[in-house]
Amino acid sequence: MNSILQVKLHFFHERNTQRPSPRNLRSAAETSVEKISALIEDLRVVLRYYKSTPKILKDILIDVNYNDIIAKSNRIQRLLKPERKKVNDLIVGARFSDAPAGEENHIITYYVDVNTVEKTIKELEITSDFLSKKLQGKATAKNFNKPECNIDYEGFLLKEDALRNIVIDCSVVDSFSVPAIAPVPDKESFLVTFFHTELSLASILEKLNIDDIKFRYSFYGDDTISVTRELYAFLNERVPYLISMVSTDLSKVTLDGIGERQNIEAIEIPAPTNEPTIGVIDTLFSENVYFSEWVENIDYLDPIEQSMAQDVQREHGTEVTSIIVDGPRLNPWLEDGCGRFRVRHFGVCVERISTSRLVRKIKEIVTKNPDIHVWNLSLGTDDEISRNFMSFDAAVLDELQSQKNIIFIISGTNDNREERSDRIKIGSPADSLNSIVVNSVRRNGQPATYSRKGNVLSFFNKPDVAYYGGDFDERVIAFSPTSGEEPVYGTSFAAPWISRKICYLIDIMGIPREIAKALIIDSAAGWDYKISTYKQKDLVGYGIVPIDINNILTSVSEEIKIIIYGTSESYKTANYAIPVPRNEENKYPYIARAVLCYFPECSRQQGVDYTNRELSLQFGRIKSNGKIDDINDNIQDDDEAHVNERQSRKEFRKWENTKFISKILKNNRPIKSYEERLWGLAVTSKERLTSRTGKGLNFGIVITLREVNGINRIQDFIRACTLRGWIVTELNVQNQVDIYNANQEDIELE
Repeated sequence: MNSILQVKLHFFHERNTQRPSPRNLRSAAETSVEKISALIEDLRVVLRYYKSTPKILKDILIDVNYNDIIAKSNRIQRLLKPERKKVNDLIVGARFSDAPAGEENHIITYYVDVNTVEKTIKELEITSDFLSKKLQGKATAKNFNKPECNIDYEGFLLKEDALRNIVIDCSVVDSFSVPAIAPVPDKESFLVTFFHTELSLASILEKLNIDDIKFRYSFYGDDTISVTRELYAFLNERVPYLISMVSTDLSKVTLDGIGERQNIEAIEIPAPTNEPTIGVIDTLFSENVYFSEWVENIDYLDPIEQSMAQDVQREHGTEVTSIIVDGPRLNPWLEDGCGRFRVRHFGVCVERISTSRLVRKIKEIVTKNPDIHVWNLSLGTDDEISRNFMSFDAAVLDELQSQKNIIFIISGTNDNREERSDRIKIGSPADSLNSIVVNSVRRNGQPATYSRKGNVLSFFNKPDVAYYGGDFDERVIAFSPTSGEEPVYGTSFAAPWISRKICYLIDIMGIPREIAKALIIDSAAGWDYKISTYKQKDLVGYGIVPIDINNILTSVSEEIKIIIYGTSESYKTANYAIPVPRNEENKYPYIARAVLCYFPECSRQQGVDYTNRELSLQFGRIKSNGKIDDINDNIQDDDEAHVNERQSRKEFRKWENTKFISKILKNNRPIKSYEERLWGLAVTSKERLTSRTGKGLNFGIVITLREVNGINRIQDFIRACTLRGWIVTELNVQNQVDIYNANQEDIELE
């Protein structure tokens, strides 16, 4: 077995020197006089709608229905453009059309003033006249694109640049409309999120004469309120265009399956010493269990909730925590080599809790406990996630993880229906992107019968991984406060095993959370992901995580596994001089894979365009022209290549915060060495919003090189890196455990 190598690369930080190419029509795109006439009528219909409704806002909300999944650079740039602003600055929401998966298009909502809309209508009329007089009524790639086509733009009230941009804008737009009325969930209470405008939410309610005496509601953040069905009906009648998202507030927490109980004799457990602590947010914990000394128990309840909790059984929370503390003793076949863990258990509910109240408690708990890095959340909802926006609770978890050095491990939620004819979507908060979401598999590796499926926002890969959580007829063992060892099943009991592994990696091995997450993903995916696992990715994510932690922290002798930690502070963060060893024929006898993980800031208001920042990954040999021959053929950042947004998302996982790239393991042969005889790594950063964050974004990368002839070349790699002055450290498990133990010792001063 080989140790993992921790390599401190010297990164080059490069600015974006690519100059944007002139805008042209796409090869199959066109804009006709008839199309422009339809768009003009759409805008007039929108204006008539707002003139016929009571004026609440200064400006108006308009949906632009695009004819594709549209990249930021290809969104409208002249249509709806106000003075001294960019059109992208007006975006307040984005969702997908209702077309089948793979055929959906963008619908983007803009908040724009009436004068700008009226100006756009006039400019469209001028552009229509231009098409009639200069291009026989229709612009196509053949008669419009530069530099091939020479067109006389004189004699119109718009300059060439404006006319060209309007023609190109019209080619990507299907129609304009008033934002659609949100569907009404079949529940008694809702979380309603409003589009962002100049008015605060309180001001909107005041203008509508809504008070909390006539209508019962509660504020949750700057743009969301919890409302009753009666108030929702009122809002939907008066201001349907203002409603951005609707989700159920009492998506109630559903507990997982519990089997037949059996009493056991008392169990002995040593006292805790210096073990790391995992935070658990769950139902209440019972201190009447053999491992209670390992648990700091806090009933995080409101006064009314405390009165209800006097005589309740504390099953679920206690059982989840039992696996974190002592899971391998309860399930010897799942011995993971991680030892035991202490737990700080926050009981946030008796059995059920509203989403909004749960979120408030989580924010308070995490803020007050900065020493905890790993949080286990084995609570989930029955309701399926939306295809067009992130759930309220998941968005809060993503925000916390983008701001703090923490990671949530979340259960993938269960299908609790009596009859299951199909797989339903996962429930919140299992749509959290920055978290590790865990689904459940049986002992043979097949998805559990109750497993629910991803993806999230029709694109993001969730769940992340799978682990052994039992099934109705094949259960795992947890510890019940009333009956001792107890057969259970559910994603609630799969997630704690991953919490144990992540805590071991972060707190004992001293690995940053970005690399810890990447190691978990890498260990689950292996070389099989593109061959077989990918077919079930909506149920098992990147695959099943190995049981033994040593299988995550080491590699087989024919592999070189490297972990790299860095910060993206510019357009491109790169190293073009990685000395991968060659064979006697000066060829590279390897196949390679790599995983990139990072924790971006996100914007729930942006709907399906949720992540604010994109990091793309390239890894491979350096070609003669100095560019990277990427193992995934990633050409997104090549100024000579043309990759549309749909292709970038599908093939290169653009905007995904986990990137996995790999060659397929088969009868591989050594590959040639270019003139440079080096490999390179590049992380390229792109911002979604016009306002840039300006902050560095940490990332973790795990690279695996597999020698196709089975030769161990790790020492050759270490030697080559050392000659370049790089620091290469073997991640020795026992050494890191010794260091951790030494750091936890109390020093007595005489």
